[in-house]
Amino acid sequence: MSRTRLVIFSIVCALIGFAALATFWYNRPTAVSFAVGPAGSESAKFVDALRLALQRERSSVRLRLVSSDSPSDSAGRIERGDVDLAVVRADISFPPTAVAIAVWQRNPVILAAPAGSGIERWTDLPGKTIGVMGRGIGFNIRLIQTILREHGVQPSTVNIVEVLPWETAELVRKKTIHGLVTIGPPASKPVADAMAGLIRETPGGNVTLVPVREAEAIADRVSFLESVDVVPGSFGSNPPRPAETFPTLGVLHYLVARRGLDDSLASEFTQQLFTLRPTLSTQHPIALRIEVPDTEKGSSVQVHPGALAYLTGEQKTFVERYSDYLYLGIFGLSLGGSAIAALAGYFGFGRRERDPRQLPEVLVLLRDARATDDPDVLDGIAHRSDDIFVEAVEASKGPNFDQNRFATLMLALDRLNAAIADRRRAMAMMYDEDEEPEVRPAGQAEPVVLPVASRG
Repeated sequence: MSRTRLVIFSIVCALIGFAALATFWYNRPTAVSFAVGPAGSESAKFVDALRLALQRERSSVRLRLVSSDSPSDSAGRIERGDVDLAVVRADISFPPTAVAIAVWQRNPVILAAPAGSGIERWTDLPGKTIGVMGRGIGFNIRLIQTILREHGVQPSTVNIVEVLPWETAELVRKKTIHGLVTIGPPASKPVADAMAGLIRETPGGNVTLVPVREAEAIADRVSFLESVDVVPGSFGSNPPRPAETFPTLGVLHYLVARRGLDDSLASEFTQQLFTLRPTLSTQHPIALRIEVPDTEKGSSVQVHPGALAYLTGEQKTFVERYSDYLYLGIFGLSLGGSAIAALAGYFGFGRRERDPRQLPEVLVLLRDARATDDPDVLDGIAHRSDDIFVEAVEASKGPNFDQNRFATLMLALDRLNAAIADRRRAMAMMYDEDEEPEVRPAGQAEPVVLPVASRG
């Protein structure tokens, strides 16, 4: 293989290898850490199912689960930069380094009490004992204290205890608590179990669900609260509880990402999350509670730029995202190719090997043919001309064949053969003149040659 072909082959192989490496690097799965918990909760089970679905779909984003004790623990992890994604609650210290990907779920705050307990409004709670779901989670009590203060009730006048869902029925039966506050979607299992225990231990199932009539006004004053409508039949349809829609306050869970998460990763993950949500909802109803966050400017929670690009339909393609780099790469390849070509020309790579012998030899033979009078020498020149012609024809089959050089050599050989033919004709004419007999005038006798006598 010639040096030119070897150099071209090496460059092509290098470009193919670079393209394959770049494609692998761009399409390689990237793992992002996701803090969710506590273990065994609906959220933890759903995120694990999402992790398996991303693997099954061969997504470029993969999840690495990090167990978290509570939303406050998740908030602390993402604030320290220990994880890339987390589920946090708006009323807990929202990490300043976090931006929203999606609304994870809306948690209505619902106050329920047995009918006849004297609890018809939040202002009726002073002197009462209220059970709040979530033992060991201090932020639920802080949330209730905030709502009490917004109603003009001093939290110290209300006895607030933390209860677990399966303890509700026994505490109501023993009259340890006068009412129950649930924080979470009515369809979630903990809230449904706690409310079922309250209804079961209340005579006739007559439970009063206390509305918050001033929910919109309170939500305007407290940034992490929102006004939520509880629809009829949320806690049972026979009879419907509640019988009609009523307002209350709620708090949001957000799926957030650290601010430094790559935009393309955030966009790809958001796309996969909302694409797989309908499929996963058959086994995990929590998937249906995931909503698109508020993407309007000036919203209380900032949305990650990558997620915002997908949600608003402005997701960039590969060419749009890396157009500057592609233009620079093309310019660099062009400039580099010119430089390589210049260096190759300077050092002689790819230059055709010139035959230093044949053409000069033909010119020498041409001069020799014109100058010789010896037929044998002329025959040798003709034989050498034939040999040069055969060598040139054989060389024309090679990879470095130079058509212009070959044509010049053929022209010189034609001239040499013509010179040989001319010289042979000239020599033949010269020989004919030498052998022609002498012509004598008519009547002149042939001279007599007398023998010369030798001297003694």
